[in-house]
Amino acid sequence: MPDRNRVSCRVVPFGVLVIFLMLTNASVRAAAPVVTSLAPLGLVPGQTTELVVGGQNLEGATQLWTRCGTSVVPPQAEAGAARFTVLVPEDVTVGLQAVRVLSPGGVSDLQLLLIDDLPSVAEANGNQTVTSAQLLTLPCAVDGRVDNLSRDFYQFEAQKGQRLSFEVLARRLGSPLDPALFLYRADGRELAYSDDAEGLSGDSQIEYRFDEAGTYLVEVRDIAYAGGPQHAYRLRMGDFPCVNVPLPMGVQRGQRTRVDFAGTSVDDANPAWADVPADWPYHWFPVSTRRPQGHSSGFALISVTDSEELLEHEPNNTAPQANPVALGTHINGRFALPGDVDRYRFSAQKGQRYVFTGITRNRAAPTDLVLELFDAAGNPIARVDDTKTSEGILDQTFPADGDYILAVSDLHHRGGPQYAYRIEVAPYQAGFDLSVAADHLNIPAAGVGSVTVNVNRRDYQGVIELSMEGLPEGWVVLPTKVGPGLAAGELTVQAPEGATTTAVLDGVRIVGSASVNGVDVRETAKVVDSLRARWNQVAVIPQSVEEVFAAAAEPAPAFALTIDPAEVVLGQHLKTTVKVIAQRSEAIDEPIELTAILDKVALPADVKLNLQPIPKGANEVALELTAGPKAPLGPFTVVLRGTHKKDNATQTATARPINYRLEAPLALAAAPADGMLRRGSELRVKVNIQRNPALSGEIKLTATKTPDGVSAAETVVAADQSSAELVLVATSEAATGEFSDLTIQATAVGNDQVTASTTVGKIVVE
Repeated sequence: MPDRNRVSCRVVPFGVLVIFLMLTNASVRAAAPVVTSLAPLGLVPGQTTELVVGGQNLEGATQLWTRCGTSVVPPQAEAGAARFTVLVPEDVTVGLQAVRVLSPGGVSDLQLLLIDDLPSVAEANGNQTVTSAQLLTLPCAVDGRVDNLSRDFYQFEAQKGQRLSFEVLARRLGSPLDPALFLYRADGRELAYSDDAEGLSGDSQIEYRFDEAGTYLVEVRDIAYAGGPQHAYRLRMGDFPCVNVPLPMGVQRGQRTRVDFAGTSVDDANPAWADVPADWPYHWFPVSTRRPQGHSSGFALISVTDSEELLEHEPNNTAPQANPVALGTHINGRFALPGDVDRYRFSAQKGQRYVFTGITRNRAAPTDLVLELFDAAGNPIARVDDTKTSEGILDQTFPADGDYILAVSDLHHRGGPQYAYRIEVAPYQAGFDLSVAADHLNIPAAGVGSVTVNVNRRDYQGVIELSMEGLPEGWVVLPTKVGPGLAAGELTVQAPEGATTTAVLDGVRIVGSASVNGVDVRETAKVVDSLRARWNQVAVIPQSVEEVFAAAAEPAPAFALTIDPAEVVLGQHLKTTVKVIAQRSEAIDEPIELTAILDKVALPADVKLNLQPIPKGANEVALELTAGPKAPLGPFTVVLRGTHKKDNATQTATARPINYRLEAPLALAAAPADGMLRRGSELRVKVNIQRNPALSGEIKLTATKTPDGVSAAETVVAADQSSAELVLVATSEAATGEFSDLTIQATAVGNDQVTASTTVGKIVVE
């Protein structure tokens, strides 16, 4: 068993960062830090490095938060930058890591850098021509930046027979650079070229064995000659294997598993051993490899699950050779040769529903996976290629008991050492997945912050309750519900007043909870979509940051908004009113415009919120919430944002949520005192009325579907009453017998669209 402290040091996730700041002047708000550059882009384990962070609003930066490492408070920040001294523990595994900057204004976006066992070299000025190429001693890694219409050149010496790898990390670090990498002899003859290395989000990679000793050149540029301050890259040059993914791509928690690697040059890469403890809390594990007697590493992340994992064994190209596997076991393999087709045989029972999810390109394997399902006789049942932007997802309900064969291939019949794949196999479960629209949240002290949580539903259209778990004492997650069928919700959190302690917290996450078909379901929101939106064209988001979300306190706003009442009930054809109340500072004396965050999804069909500004000189406004005839029933949450503009200053504040529930506008229950009605007599029927809180006024009761000769006078129920008696009168000529369809109809006086009815039950007329 590995030392848990050391393992945790290697892979402690960001979790959620929460900062408590002393606020001395709420009217002057420090803006949240914005990070636009890191130099260097790599930190060496066991060494202390000065990391220069560039960007905006870095004045007074208090902390650099890294996944693993210590930092000292930076000296006085220079214009547009802050300097941190970072010590990375010696046993940290090579690979991509994440950092954020914390300041009195809040927390920054997540940024990526590399923990690298190659020494860092800064790009020198003036290396834009062959004759001025920067001289390097290998192995090393260069941190550079490409200017517009520019090319960077580097010069180095290689020995005869020496095998070297060259790779550019740009897109994988969130840079907009679309790199192209060239290797030349000193006389300008091109030896190798890479534009988009397969599986690496458009980054470049070359492995080359030199026939002659001598001087060689490397060129780095943008493929379209674009460039600028953000077009940063890290050029690695050494004897490392060029790795795409581990093989297998997944291991079982609590097992010790040998891990080989898939990539363009992994033939002699040393295997790694993944010793994953049984109580390992994460769904990923870092692995790295070197060549024998190598000095630099390739790296990857491996998936960790509780299920059994199968690594294919050849031959399995034909149905009789299919690898046997138990249904529910995850499958890992590789197409070693072009045209390779791998087959797996399993047994299933009629009615079982399983989902087969292909995983390749979003984990850096270039394979374009095709899944095909056959019965034991070889008859085709299903086939999938891509599902939206991901690999195929085969959702299959098995038609009969028996054996089945899953055939796996590459769409373009490609193969080679990098063409690995993974198929996760699990029983189908109705439910939902969550994704966060941002990777961080800055919450004003004593105020409210909000973040959008998107919902992907699977055969479940019910209510989802959102929360943020693990917040410290004093922080409050305000009630937030994603209403039936809605695709997003706005989660709100309130920071405590006067909080002053700075703290970094692990294990805080956004979760959604629901009861789905009687089963309690809890899902953790991922930030993958928000990172991919910010890092243009990045296909591979490291698993280690998929659930990384950060929150921090920022200075109190110049005004605050509250809601009265915080929760309301209404129904179809009804309306209600909520007040938005502003607490203004002296500088906030203009109208405050109100908008609904996520108005198109927080307000379902046929529900309208009549938004109006809080007028100048006023501290509140009443808003009318109206439900039409098609408004769905259930709980919902809508969040308002206020905007105040004066001169050139714009101030905003988020209100506590409006939680509203749509219920039936009116309901009736009738219970006759005696079910016997004699000719020439009367029968009193007690009617209980349940009013929607938004329904006021009188209710009119009438009887319909009465037997011949039976009638009831219209009864009006006062606005403050919830029950009444309806008197049934039978004439001497009334029809006799048993009657069960006599109905009482209720109609709201002044709103005849609000109705309800109930049957009285069996009545005997004699």
